[in-house]
Amino acid sequence: MHNLKKLYLALNHYTYLDTATHGLLSTTLVEHKSKLHQQLAVGGSIYAANAEELIHNARHTLANFLDAAPQLTALVPNFSLAFNALLEGISSSHTFLLVKGDYPSVNWPVEARGFNCYYATLNATLEQNIWQACEEHQPDFLALSLVQYISGIKINLDFLKELKVQFPDLIIIADATQFIGVEEFRFRESGIDIIAASCYKWLNAGDGNAFMAFKEEVAERVKPKYTGYNSKQGFKNDRGSFMGHFEPGHQDSASFSGLEKAIEFVNDYSIHNICSKIQHLATTAKHRFAELDLIQPEVVLREQHSSIFNISGDQRLHDRLRKENILTAMRGPGIRVSFSYYNDESDLDQLIECLKKYDDRY
Repeated sequence: MHNLKKLYLALNHYTYLDTATHGLLSTTLVEHKSKLHQQLAVGGSIYAANAEELIHNARHTLANFLDAAPQLTALVPNFSLAFNALLEGISSSHTFLLVKGDYPSVNWPVEARGFNCYYATLNATLEQNIWQACEEHQPDFLALSLVQYISGIKINLDFLKELKVQFPDLIIIADATQFIGVEEFRFRESGIDIIAASCYKWLNAGDGNAFMAFKEEVAERVKPKYTGYNSKQGFKNDRGSFMGHFEPGHQDSASFSGLEKAIEFVNDYSIHNICSKIQHLATTAKHRFAELDLIQPEVVLREQHSSIFNISGDQRLHDRLRKENILTAMRGPGIRVSFSYYNDESDLDQLIECLKKYDDRY
């Protein structure tokens, strides 16, 4: 039995509905990283000599969690650096399909490099819009977030598998930052070719750790250019130095060891239990928000949705919630709230009670 309020101290002070901005740090993770930093402080290069083993262990634990090949799983500081490194290895003659209004770290790097871009509209029929755009434009790449950061709209993963069957030459690149750690996921069985994510949100792994994993057949079609001394170190495997192009320099071994520790906790708690709790909260919240006309029609109409919602409200309401120790975020047209497994229905009740208290519409 896990005492979540003992593990996540912020829960004792706040109604925390802001995991979509930053996941909480557990006391276990803080203690683990503090121990490693103490070893570095005392031992200096003696600690550094063991860093390769920490990185190796983290890579294999992560790859096993994702169901990815360790030799095709890069450990990177954040999603944006990995995605930009990837784009540098793609010829500018290729075309991209993007989702209009997707996370800037997905769309901006593609647009900034001058790729010919097409766009799928983000609404209740997102999957249909993507399919039609693929039929019309035959793009080489589809890059998108699995969960949209403002609205919480979640792409249907079965749809991506069907899309890949119909368009086998299409390379699907997924940003899983708002997804990984929420439900069980098997990369090898998915329709996704390249998946990447920062892990400080739903995996609660702290800052400075992320990943990018590849399917074997896709690695043959990307020619990464980034390089450094670390590109040749520790990559004596069947992929040569391919992954080294995504890890060209020094890595924060404590941060990646922290990622491994976070995954170990998820495995111990059970990803099935995490998924069950989050889905229950998401379903309940969607129903209650819809009753109060708090969420967008396109969200109400969709059969599947994440645990991220954008509810009606302005900065004044957001500030009032903050005074009540309810942590949310201003995003897009309203107030973004997000529910993780360390939340429960009492958090939802408190939010709605405050909304009714401060807004006469409810």
